[in-house]
Amino acid sequence: MNVVIAGGGMVGLTLARLLRARGVEPVVIERMPEGAYIPRGYMLGFQGYEPLKEIGVLDEVWPEGREIAPQGTSAVAVCVEVGKVIHAIARDLPVMYEHSVKDLVFDDSGRVVGVIAEGPDGDVEIPSDLVVACDGKQSRVREMAGMEAVLTQLPEGELSWMSSSPSETSFSMAYMADGGHIGHLSWPQGSGGWRSCSRVGAEAALAPGLDAVKEMWARLLPESRLGVEGVESIDQVRYSEPELLTTPEWWKPGIVLIGDSAHFFGPETGISSGIGLGDAHALSEAIAQNRADADAACQSYVMWRAPVVRPYEAMDPGRERILTAGKQPPGPGEAWPPQ
Repeated sequence: MNVVIAGGGMVGLTLARLLRARGVEPVVIERMPEGAYIPRGYMLGFQGYEPLKEIGVLDEVWPEGREIAPQGTSAVAVCVEVGKVIHAIARDLPVMYEHSVKDLVFDDSGRVVGVIAEGPDGDVEIPSDLVVACDGKQSRVREMAGMEAVLTQLPEGELSWMSSSPSETSFSMAYMADGGHIGHLSWPQGSGGWRSCSRVGAEAALAPGLDAVKEMWARLLPESRLGVEGVESIDQVRYSEPELLTTPEWWKPGIVLIGDSAHFFGPETGISSGIGLGDAHALSEAIAQNRADADAACQSYVMWRAPVVRPYEAMDPGRERILTAGKQPPGPGEAWPPQ
């Protein structure tokens, strides 16, 4: 089967390694230069352990991180600098870096039969039996295929920060009186935090200034104190307005969506990437069992993954807050921006 993977992030690279282990040589297309990534902490949930273990990466990256909720010889998750995971997966893996999918190629029946990739040397057409969209929540490949995506705006904004100072604990999270939440992650090289806040826009959310952000965080979530103290500039604080993503259908003839291209969860679930790695694992096995029939592989993939992923989508805490938003006021000192 000729497989084109559109997106060489963690999920796309893992899928490529899993397919190669099963005798399938995919083409991986990634728009960023080789070795480039956005530095940040990454919470690898237990859902991603098995695929990373199979490709020989889990034992390499585990000692580089900090365990979250240890249980015997394992843990619910491990927090690690994301580059250590990406570089381990990408090592010696053929990838078309600095290329992106410019268009899809369709046959007369409407089936996707290839991609047109653009890169430094111009356009190249790559035939395929199956295109796998791994290009994120705002997937261009999904849009080119005409596949529906349902984006649901959460009722709150999000304030977040990142510093180079590790905190005392690897993970902590607390809920506030209005149903919002505040949390933090810490890895050996740094820390990051997030909290829900009023949807007021970036200028108003950042207006209280750095000292106010640091005081609020250390007071509401003391475990994050050392990490937030390491924030040196308001430029390290970011405001955003999160969305949830679901896609009613994960495949159509010649193309399948996995990872963040297919589903994206709220920040407090902490499972988006782990679920994406599980998608890659299931799809690689479905392809291996249906080497001559991409449609049968996609049908098997959906049959296996829907009972796993759809309940997470339905029970995302953000969906409940859409129904309850505004019914309870913030507690003393919890409102942001401060009233």
